[in-house]
Amino acid sequence: MNKKKKEPELLPGAVLEEDCQTAMPVDPIPVVQTEDNDPDDDHEHDVTWTAVPDNADTVGNGLAGWQRKPAPWAVWLERLTLWLERPFNKLTGTPQLNPFYHTGTIAVFLTLVVGLTGFYIFLFYKYGFDESYLSVLRMDDQFIARTVRAIHRYASGALVVTTLLHAYRTLFMERFRGQRWLAWVTGVVLTIIVWLAGVTGYWLVVDTRAQLITDGFVRFLRQIAPSWADGYVVWITRAEISGTSWPIMLILLVVHILLFFVVAYFFYLHIRRLSRAKWMPEMHIVIGAVAVLILVAIFVPLRNLPPATSLHLPDQITLDPLFLFYLPTEGGGAAPWLWGGLFIVTAVALALPWITRDHSTAETAGAKSVGLPLVNIVDDRCTGCTRCALDCPYGALEMVEQPDDKPHKFLAIADPALCVSCGICVGSCNDDAITLGDTPPELLWDAVAMRLTMAKAKAPEQPVRLVFTCDRHAAIGARPYLTQDSPVMVADTAVEVVTVPCVGTLPPDMMVRALKAGASDVQVIGCPPDDCRNREGNLWTERRLLRHRVPRLKRAYANAPITAAWVAPDDFAEALNAPLPVAETPDVEPDYLAARRMFPNISRRSLAILFAMMVLVLLAQVFLTDVPFTSRLAANSAVVRVLVEDPTLPFNRTGAFNLPERPLTLRLEVDGEILAEENYEPATFFSEPVAPFIEDMQIEPGSHHLRLVFVDELAGTTLVLYEADTNLAPGDILRIIYNPLFDTPCKGRDCLQ
Repeated sequence: MNKKKKEPELLPGAVLEEDCQTAMPVDPIPVVQTEDNDPDDDHEHDVTWTAVPDNADTVGNGLAGWQRKPAPWAVWLERLTLWLERPFNKLTGTPQLNPFYHTGTIAVFLTLVVGLTGFYIFLFYKYGFDESYLSVLRMDDQFIARTVRAIHRYASGALVVTTLLHAYRTLFMERFRGQRWLAWVTGVVLTIIVWLAGVTGYWLVVDTRAQLITDGFVRFLRQIAPSWADGYVVWITRAEISGTSWPIMLILLVVHILLFFVVAYFFYLHIRRLSRAKWMPEMHIVIGAVAVLILVAIFVPLRNLPPATSLHLPDQITLDPLFLFYLPTEGGGAAPWLWGGLFIVTAVALALPWITRDHSTAETAGAKSVGLPLVNIVDDRCTGCTRCALDCPYGALEMVEQPDDKPHKFLAIADPALCVSCGICVGSCNDDAITLGDTPPELLWDAVAMRLTMAKAKAPEQPVRLVFTCDRHAAIGARPYLTQDSPVMVADTAVEVVTVPCVGTLPPDMMVRALKAGASDVQVIGCPPDDCRNREGNLWTERRLLRHRVPRLKRAYANAPITAAWVAPDDFAEALNAPLPVAETPDVEPDYLAARRMFPNISRRSLAILFAMMVLVLLAQVFLTDVPFTSRLAANSAVVRVLVEDPTLPFNRTGAFNLPERPLTLRLEVDGEILAEENYEPATFFSEPVAPFIEDMQIEPGSHHLRLVFVDELAGTTLVLYEADTNLAPGDILRIIYNPLFDTPCKGRDCLQ
């Protein structure tokens, strides 16, 4: 049976026979556009080649102007990262399984897991301080609920880790400038929202950990809006005393769920400018992650803490540094430094796309300008084939219909605001109709031909291999080979390395012309799967060389000596020294086609190593996010908490105001020492709502005499609201509450009876 030939992928409306025919000869001569012969002077992206001098210096500088020059700090960070990743790649032997290359898609997958498991937990959750805590405990009595809850917790922590790793990878690849600013800024905000969602998740359990979160939240409110803090304290105290705390927990749950939906929306914003955004990671990673989460959740269930109490400070909890890193600084002098430092880091991260600049220098009409050149279309040469618009990973190109009197149905239109200067569109065009900046596209081949001629002149007796690589490899592994004057020798072959912005910049015809010009073989060394700085440049090049995507390698050269290596930048030398394919028998040609494949067969050994490493990583996360933590405050202090919700109440018990004639002072005294006081003027005491008197004071453990009194300094009289001797142990909380629910103050457990 004859297999049906697969047609090239084109945009809807484009016809291969009509719209994809080459409009120029094989070796086109630059077109000089004038006002008389400009085919479409309505577009601002038209290019005038007359401004570019035709000399050898222009050839070299033109190609060099396309190269991204990474910042030194970015190169240092990438070298460190590659050193840490190298053992994993060596163990598995399959870079496509490296989870570090899939951090973005893994984060999306984990968000889905968190959402599904969270919905299941929601079905069992009850509302109220006691009811919420007991509903969580009851989940532990059911195997499925207990497991799902653990998966929810562990996936939430893994989501933070993968989000931070993805941000770090984006940082050292410098993928935050230009049109990528939106993805970077939304990613920073997304990380903050994920953290907030995690904190509210811990809060919903209403255990001693949640008690510390509540105390920290009150302190935070006191710093930014004291009146809000007072209102919140009154609200939760009333709810606790009256037993109607379910509205508070319902609101907290709604906030938690809304934060999840905000996270989902920011994921959409994060990838909205990407063409063909990839949502899910490699299927082997998905299956492995699910299996690992289930197994760890079964064998390492969550540990429950005691319930929150208003009578004692938490002695010891288990701390999750991913979400609750701030708790050890609460109540001490380090907290302002921590939050201040985080605020500065966040502000710098948000401003990074604008406060840093690209170190690359482009040539524009003979003048230098900072930044990489952007895409330009040569209208005279565009055949409307739609390939460039299909291949662009960032939607910087679109096809518009032309009038009927034009030779082609479509014309490519560039949006420089969305261009990242990757050059992938240059590699998708066989007609030299696309370029970067004002450099004629022909100069790409001219520069390659010049390098090849010089290499042959320096090693006249040796075969010459032409190696194409990207600027990411050029800054790391290929750098030693670019700084040598004499050709590098590999197995008696001289090697000439040519750097392009991305291997996706190379049309397949470039390799064919190199072989015709005298190269013994051609090698492409690009990034591993899913780790291309420009997302799809390596993938498109591999498919073009395998004849799976247009423009594809000519059929006559399908098995020409053209090879490819898809490796991490620090493996450049290893790829360069890899032996060429050899024929199994003398009458069979070497299989060069197979030597270009990016995705090798995955062995069971590689899968087993991946699974084992995922188990180890998740177990490390589980134990490192369950760290015992003892509150310094609980070990060394006792606390007196006073709430007089309505300071006018002692003067209005019968409904008729007994207006004071002189200023009054409400004081909290411990052993005769004034710890806190508030002054009230007679004229304003009843003329407007009076703020509640709320104090949270630390005192030494032991026996104390406490008084809460109104004092008339002028008359020398006092009105005692509360007076008692008490013995407080470390961590004890003495609550003195005076509100409309009581005729006299209550303390401790009496307030809950």
